Amino acid sequence: MNHDNYILIADSHLRQGEEGPFFEMLDRILQYRPAGVLFLGDIFELWIALDGYESDIHSRFLQWCREAKKQFEVGFIVGNHEFYIIRRYADAFTWITEYQHILEKPCVLLLHGDLLNLADKGYFVLRRFLRHPITRFLLKITGYSIGPKVANYVLMSLKPKNLQFKRSLPMPYLEQFSKQSAGNRFKKIFAGHFHHHHELDFSGGVPCEILPAWGTAGQIVLLQPDLKSECGPWQELLK
Repeated sequence: MNHDNYILIADSHLRQGEEGPFFEMLDRILQYRPAGVLFLGDIFELWIALDGYESDIHSRFLQWCREAKKQFEVGFIVGNHEFYIIRRYADAFTWITEYQHILEKPCVLLLHGDLLNLADKGYFVLRRFLRHPITRFLLKITGYSIGPKVANYVLMSLKPKNLQFKRSLPMPYLEQFSKQSAGNRFKKIFAGHFHHHHELDFSGGVPCEILPAWGTAGQIVLLQPDLKSECGPWQELLK
């Protein structure tokens, strides 16, 4: 059966050996046949798209995306745990972007969300560091030696601090972004990154919906053509 709904997924933070339920969901999506499936970042705990850093789960995911996009739209917004994917794997998706994407029907803005919290200094440093051309070069030449261990150490050392920022929403920054977006044509904002589901409606701003982290909640959001959305366990929503 074909559906007009879009499926939104964020923050699954997949690790090798723990991916079974996620790929079970992807198989169910193929049967559900939505208008599209849109990944809003941090699908993997760490994805550096260079030789020596990737594993079987990255290849399996890419293979699924290439097959799925023959049937429906497959979009990917790069999260702050994913690097260099656009350059290497743009062909695997209908569209892929590092910042944000406007979904035309319904007219909504999609983003990962890590750039909304200006107080989250640790990950801003990590983002700039790992996306710098010199860093990419160093990672590339050490991909089969110390590179993966160093990259994972940096990520894990910053993670406790990052989780502190996710325990509560950065409401002043979210409100500011919502109101700044009011003059644009999109009617709603969807973001991940903060791991808990919230629906926010700021006076004079664009309504925002924060997606839950799939990795902890196993939940997705179904977005209908009339802008209505439903959040819940994927097993229930993809019947």
